[in-house]
Order: sequence, then structure tokens, then C-alpha cells
Amino acid sequence: MKGRIRDWLLLALLGAVPAFAADRIGHIEFFGHKGLDVARVRELLPVGEGDNYSDRTKSLVRQAVAKAIAKEPTDVAVICCDEQGSRLLFIGLPGTSYKSFSYHPDPRREDRLSPEILDLYGRLDPALEAAVRKGGDAAEEDDSRGYALIKDPTARALQLAVREWALQHEPELLRVLEFSSAAEHRRVAGDALGYARQSRDQILALACAARDPDVGVRNNVTRALGVLVRSDSGLASYIQPDTFVEMLNSGMWEDRNKATGLLAQLTASRNPALLAKIRSVALDSLVEMASWRRPSHAGFARMVLGRIAGLSEDQLQDLAWNGPVETILDAVGRP
Repeated sequence: MKGRIRDWLLLALLGAVPAFAADRIGHIEFFGHKGLDVARVRELLPVGEGDNYSDRTKSLVRQAVAKAIAKEPTDVAVICCDEQGSRLLFIGLPGTSYKSFSYHPDPRREDRLSPEILDLYGRLDPALEAAVRKGGDAAEEDDSRGYALIKDPTARALQLAVREWALQHEPELLRVLEFSSAAEHRRVAGDALGYARQSRDQILALACAARDPDVGVRNNVTRALGVLVRSDSGLASYIQPDTFVEMLNSGMWEDRNKATGLLAQLTASRNPALLAKIRSVALDSLVEMASWRRPSHAGFARMVLGRIAGLSEDQLQDLAWNGPVETILDAVGRP
């Protein structure tokens, strides 16, 4: 499972498709599609699996979806990458398994981060991409300290510099994350806060920002919470899971991806009330995500579903990452 967690973390770290992705499309998957004719949408798409990807692909896909169902897609996410370096398309549809995720109002204050930390992130993001490009174990990540440290020495040194800065500027991070009108500054603050001193205030601030109006902020803070809980399962008691259960039905791929990753940690204790809540709120969405073909994207949804179904942890670890997924879907009683 270690490699699967690493895949999830790197997707969270890199966000947009890096420049070294191949100009070819791998799998095309859908979510939020209950009650809609996915086959009809796929038929009308201007591209198929194995076709070339261009700068126009996303807009053409949006147009095709609107023609097929007379509604705009909720998201067209282009994700890097499969084993061949091909881009993966995740298309959100406004079916009955989609529910609007409520956000906080847009922050309006002029709070901004110091240039020093912005410069650090300006160097860290390319270093992370370079580590992935190297292959091997360069991108392997250690979360045991409660913050991400990648094996690649260049990226790791920059992450440690972020750690040192965050320890000295926690009030600035908290203030910018909550109040800044600049989404890019909130994104950096959300990620850097994960490197700060572990505390209840830190976790509560990250959890609150999971309803930020910017998807990049939500991505970074949810990922930071996942790293914290992986390092110390006792920290899960500070996290109210309702926000992340609702996030499973979001129209944005990043929301669903990070929510399943965090909930795979929060459900490890198999709290019956939490599992019942997830079943009642987001069963359709989890089934959709669990049915995606790549375990690195579907595995955490499969883990959560298997716990809802009462499968043993040993059995579930194998089924989630190696399949067949039908065993999990049959056990949970797919809708």
C-alpha cells in the first residue's frame, strides 16, 4: 500500500499536469454520473483513450458533454500520469451522485505571506516535478514526522527549509490561510501549515480551510491532514469528518480524490457511526470512484467501501489494490 499512498500524495503535491507528461490520453473516467447516459457522453467525446492530447482538449470535452446531456460538466480534470506517461481525464457530470459542496465566503483581507516562503515554494514545486521525472525511489515520501519529506535530496532540503520557516511563522500562516483575499497565498499557507508544530489549533485551521472557495487550497489542506493522521492516528480525534464525507459528492475531482484519501485514514478504526454516515451520504459516489480502473486512483474508495461492507482488513488490502473490485461492490450491495 505504500506505493499507492505515494501516488496519492504526489498527485496532491503536483496538482496540474507537469510539462513532462506525454501528449497522449490514457484512461477516461467519469464521476457524478448516476442517472445519466455515460455511454452516450463517451460516444460524443472528441477524443478517446490513446488519442493525442492538446491544449484544446479540455474545452472540446466540455462542449461535447454539454451537447450530450444539455448541461455543463462539473469538472474536466487532466491528471498526470499512467505508467506510459499518458494523461488521465476525469470528467465530472451533474447526475444525482453529484451534490454541491458548500464553501466559505471569499476572504477579503489584504494579508499576504512573506516573500521568503513564496520563493521557497517557487523552487520546491519544480524540484518535486524533477524528482518524479527521475523515477526509481527519488519520489518516495516519508510522512512519519507528520509532514512530507521526499527522498530526493534537493526537494527534501527545500521541504526542511519550509519546516524551519513554518515553525517560526505559524501566526502568519494561520492568518493568511483564513483571511487573505489572494488564493495563491492561501494555497501556500495551507501546505506550509502542515509543516508547522503539531497542535489542535493547526489541525482545526486545516480542517476549517477544507471549505475554502479555492479548490487548490482545499487540496493542500486535506492532503496535509492526511499526512498528519498517517503519522499519528490519535490526531484523527481532532478532525470532524462531516466536511470530508460531503466532499465525496463534490463536482471537483481534486475534492473527491483527497476526501477519499483522508477518509481511508479516518475509517481505519471502523467507527460504526462514521461508516453509517458515509453509506447514507455518499455510497453512490464511492461506488463510482471504486469502479475506476487504476487502483492508484480507486484504491482508497475501495478501502472505505470494504470497511462499510465489513470485509476483513487483510482481505480488503488485497482487493483494494489488486482486485477484483466486484467482490467489494457485491459485499457492500452496490446501489
